[in-house]
Amino acid sequence: MNYNRFLFAAITLISFFSLSCKETIINNIPSGGSLSNDQFHGDIVGRVFQKESNAVVLINQVSVIDSTRINSSDGSFAFRNIRLGNYDLTIRADNYRIYKRANVIVSGGGIAYVGDIDLSKVPDLVADHYPKNNGEVVYDNRFARLSISILFTQPMDRVSVEKAFSTDPPSTGIFYWGQYIYSPIYAFYPRVDAATPVDVGAEITTFSKVTSVTYAMSRKDSYVDTTYTVTLSTEAHDTSGNHLRFPLVFKFSTVQASYTVYGIQTDPVDGDIDVSPLTYGGIRVTFPRRMDPVTTEAALSVTPNDSRIVLWPQGNVMTIYMGGIFRADTLYQVTIDSTARDLDGNLLGERFSFSFRTAPVHISWTGPGNGQLFVNPSTRISLYFNTYILKSTVESSFSISPNVAGTFVYGGLYQDVKYIVEFIPSTSLQRNTKYTVSINPAVKDMFGTFMKKSHTFSFVTSPE
Repeated sequence: MNYNRFLFAAITLISFFSLSCKETIINNIPSGGSLSNDQFHGDIVGRVFQKESNAVVLINQVSVIDSTRINSSDGSFAFRNIRLGNYDLTIRADNYRIYKRANVIVSGGGIAYVGDIDLSKVPDLVADHYPKNNGEVVYDNRFARLSISILFTQPMDRVSVEKAFSTDPPSTGIFYWGQYIYSPIYAFYPRVDAATPVDVGAEITTFSKVTSVTYAMSRKDSYVDTTYTVTLSTEAHDTSGNHLRFPLVFKFSTVQASYTVYGIQTDPVDGDIDVSPLTYGGIRVTFPRRMDPVTTEAALSVTPNDSRIVLWPQGNVMTIYMGGIFRADTLYQVTIDSTARDLDGNLLGERFSFSFRTAPVHISWTGPGNGQLFVNPSTRISLYFNTYILKSTVESSFSISPNVAGTFVYGGLYQDVKYIVEFIPSTSLQRNTKYTVSINPAVKDMFGTFMKKSHTFSFVTSPE
């Protein structure tokens, strides 16, 4: 009788303890089914994704309790009929990081399922690295240099790490110990700022606690649209002499543009209106990858079909020079057929088209300005147009009140700027007098396009 009471109390206490602990996923056998374990025993089961790894799984409580190899056909493992309690789980395999999971709880008559486990190829002495494996880095080699960072779990021997480090394609660079940088370096030296966040990861006073390093690659070896392989061999070891059990190997790729593979940028932008005929030196198209000039130019069409020259200031930037300034009040349509290829031979894949409209012919600025006071009586009257203009049409469209005789010239520093026409009065203007200048829409640009509407402005000359 006393024995039964003791057994009941023990089971009640164990049940309460189990419910009060944070547990892993426990799959209990449904009521009514047959139990393979009694109330004092249970199972631990799981699976390793790398079934070919021949991994060994161990469970321990201070010391090792049991071990088993994973099933080579599906990576599964199981510990059957072990006593209820808390166990630490360890998985070891050659060329894989040691996997550890603490406090796996086995309940009486239950199954502790630890799930599917993906072993890491990052060595045990390495906590993290940048860039990530198979990651992409948006990189502009005009302004930045590539940086590769490794964060360790232990203070490392710097000489051994630098000897063990290599890249493919090969590169030269400099190691900055005590810094872990998360992006390309937009300066000569790593520093803490918004563009290159830094984790110090070291006591710089003695270098005895250094757990991070950044390799700043020489710009001559830093390329866009390139895949780099980084290797840290087993020659690397910590300050206690513990070597990497297997090499750290990871890859990353650089891309030149931060937008999608079909995210072509243009200047002017698709749908723009009132685009200045003078401001743009050409139509600029920026691709997200370096393009093959031959196939891209063959796939290009522009309307109106003026004489054009195509330039490539960068491998992914095409400038379309239209043989001069843009035509005013004109719709430009640019199309790049899907047959354009990048330098790797990949088709653009989608037909790309955009359009914009230039501004009508108009006067953008005058000198003197409208409403200006205290104007020097000997001043010239300057008319700044938004396109190259025919001076003869300005002469026939110009009027000034009170009337003043004068001549017309193209203006500017060298008197040859075709979008500036200046009226030079034959005599000085009257003092303290309001003058009104009008230019009617008969003005035409070099392409024969008329000004849209008349332009009038007034100013007052200075008194005695």
